[in-house]
Amino acid sequence: MDNVLKVGTRGSKLAMTQTKQTVEALKQMCPGIEFEIVKIKTKGDHLASHNLQAISGQGAFVRELEWQLREGKIDFAVHSLKDIPTVIHEELTLASIVKRKSATDCLIVKNQADTLTNLPKSAIVGTSSLRRKAQLLHVRPDFDIQPIRGNIDTRIRKMKEGQYDAIVLALAGVERLGLTDTINFQELTPEIMLPAIGQGALALECRKENADLVEWLKRLEDPETAFCVKAERAFLNSMDGSCTFPVGAYAQKVGETYELEGMIGCENGQILLKEKAAGNDPVALGRGVAGKLIDQGAFDLIEKCKRDQEKIIIH
Repeated sequence: MDNVLKVGTRGSKLAMTQTKQTVEALKQMCPGIEFEIVKIKTKGDHLASHNLQAISGQGAFVRELEWQLREGKIDFAVHSLKDIPTVIHEELTLASIVKRKSATDCLIVKNQADTLTNLPKSAIVGTSSLRRKAQLLHVRPDFDIQPIRGNIDTRIRKMKEGQYDAIVLALAGVERLGLTDTINFQELTPEIMLPAIGQGALALECRKENADLVEWLKRLEDPETAFCVKAERAFLNSMDGSCTFPVGAYAQKVGETYELEGMIGCENGQILLKEKAAGNDPVALGRGVAGKLIDQGAFDLIEKCKRDQEKIIIH
């Protein structure tokens, strides 16, 4: 293994913060290794104003990093796991799943007293996530859900300027940037809103052929987090493998076993299906919860969502 490793990452403030934190952890594990951080702009970054579903959704923030990996231009990449498709290129592997931060979402509001339940009628809430939109409208069908893009600071600024009454973000990103003391927010627990698959976790991806590096990066892995996200990704893969429809899941360790809850719904929030199960095999657990939802008619919902998205893209 080289003494200087090139680390690929997106160039956003959050991505850079996550990568620097990961590099520091690796340095503590092996002080003799040096790191060069390589910023890479992805398709999702280039098309920042576009609807994510219209630019292929999941994978839009990782494809360019994976290409650089396969070409040998970088040694490994640091990703937000929720951005990585459930099936990756055969030459690559997720060598390490780093200990998860908060998996939940948070509702960021102007006034400290505002919550999901007492925001004014027809409040404008900013999110471009179909998953968040469906679950918000299921609880508050009066909400006016409007798309929002940009980095975390930009979204918060737009809300404070009055473009939105509230916005929804991943709590982990807010925490990693040290913003929790500067905003008013309500944590949306899994009972209120199931998170995206792998939300809050980081993944280190590298080439399979670099066996020494794979083994070395694996030392940073958190086994509990790895189990949970493997179950969540198995669930998503069994449903469809993408995030082009409202879908969420959250796994956690409870006693000596693991529990997984999965959700699929329609964009308007009128239908929201949830199932849960427990087990100690992550893949079987994910597939089992997916199977229960499929029995409830999940695939019909998925096809409807795809047709609706095609109409949006065409228009």
